[in-house]
Amino acid sequence: MKHFFKTPFITVLFLGSLLSCSSDETTTETTSDEKISSSLINKIIETAASTNDIDIINFECDREVTLVGHFINNQGDYYGPFNTPLPKWDERILSSKEHAFSMTGIKFTNDDYFIDLIFDFNGGFGILQSKENMIDYFQDCSFEGDIKFFPEIGPITVSEINYSCSGKAKYYIDVADDDVYITNDPIPLSGGINAVEEALLAHNTANNSTYSLDELRINSVEFISPGGTTSFAIGKPQMVNYFEDCVLDRNTNDCINFTYPLVMNKINLQTDEIVPITITNDSELTQDFFDQFENLTIVYPITLRTLNYDIIVVESNEELENVLTDSATFCTDDDW
Repeated sequence: MKHFFKTPFITVLFLGSLLSCSSDETTTETTSDEKISSSLINKIIETAASTNDIDIINFECDREVTLVGHFINNQGDYYGPFNTPLPKWDERILSSKEHAFSMTGIKFTNDDYFIDLIFDFNGGFGILQSKENMIDYFQDCSFEGDIKFFPEIGPITVSEINYSCSGKAKYYIDVADDDVYITNDPIPLSGGINAVEEALLAHNTANNSTYSLDELRINSVEFISPGGTTSFAIGKPQMVNYFEDCVLDRNTNDCINFTYPLVMNKINLQTDEIVPITITNDSELTQDFFDQFENLTIVYPITLRTLNYDIIVVESNEELENVLTDSATFCTDDDW
């Protein structure tokens, strides 16, 4: 049986508005004749290929759904889960960051936000939990796919636990569609497999049962992050991530995004003809740039957008590389 996620969700609502700005200034296009460096090539491809969960949200969907998510930063600090009604997402995500800071002392950013599932309260109860289903929903706002009625968490077995890591976990046995825990309190990982064997023996003796280590499962691990916060790896993907190197790694940074369309000039080496190429999305940028970068030059200025909705205009290869190199600094939120 898959383990059901029973953590209560926070339901504080706030009113607010999303500000937008425009400019009537005219800009002059220029083409950089500089050869694009290999380091800039890698940063452009990495930026275009990285996708933050915020980027998949279609705020035009008018369905009354609620997103359940969590924060996790690059050093493994965790806060969650919490819920954000889609129509009030901007206000609710800000209040969640403020509450997380009051509880942990960590300033989480938009880049640290990850969606766990989507609740639908319109026309019947349902949950979308897989990333593929969530992406499909935001593409056409149609609540379809593998709809569940309870959130589910995949467990791991004892053999998948790295006992060199710090933390503690509660072990259970899936018995007749129910979870039977062998102890009331979590068992520290520092005790190794011997501590688990002793707890299982005590449980079997007290209950006249014969369960084995192979039947034990865990669905979360509590640990102290490098930043000193009480953090959790919940569900199989996060636990596998944590036990790989004892850090809940993210390995992604999507604080900067290109805005489209943008134009590059392709040079025909045989005729010296310059052919403009219009790029309309990240996929085209990664594919065209990767295949043809040696013959491409960038038409400036180009516009970048941060996850905090700030606009950055760059006008040269050097400026672009500097911004992409320091992209993490654009995830900071100075509004609170």
